[in-house]
Amino acid sequence: MDIPEKFVVCKPLTDVDLLKEKPRTVIFFANPDQPSALVVLANYGRGDNENVMIPYAASCQTIGIYPYREAKSAKSRAVVGLTDLTARVYVRKQLGGSNFMTFAAPFALFTEMEQNVPGSFLERHTWQSLLTERT
Repeated sequence: MDIPEKFVVCKPLTDVDLLKEKPRTVIFFANPDQPSALVVLANYGRGDNENVMIPYAASCQTIGIYPYREAKSAKSRAVVGLTDLTARVYVRKQLGGSNFMTFAAPFALFTEMEQNVPGSFLERHTWQSLLTERT
């Protein structure tokens, strides 16, 4: 994929100055419960349930190429990743365990999801009980 910028920068979202920079995607490294909630949230405010995909692809594609391409779409989708078996071997070493997946959302979808948090299922019993069980 041709990317018009000279560099691609990955950094924590808290370090992004939204007045000066425009993120393309937001990537979560998450335990299995968290992508489950993110999938629900990505579909929460839309009229259908096809706003997340899990492609057969290398992990670099699922956190980079696919979400970047989706960001150009009028109705972008999020991408679940770390399904690449080779990458999963390295995840155990680099992230300290095998209990991780990725969820990459184009920035526009991320902001839409963020706006849907107040009053959503994330504030209700089922999600709260999942959080309690993990602590």
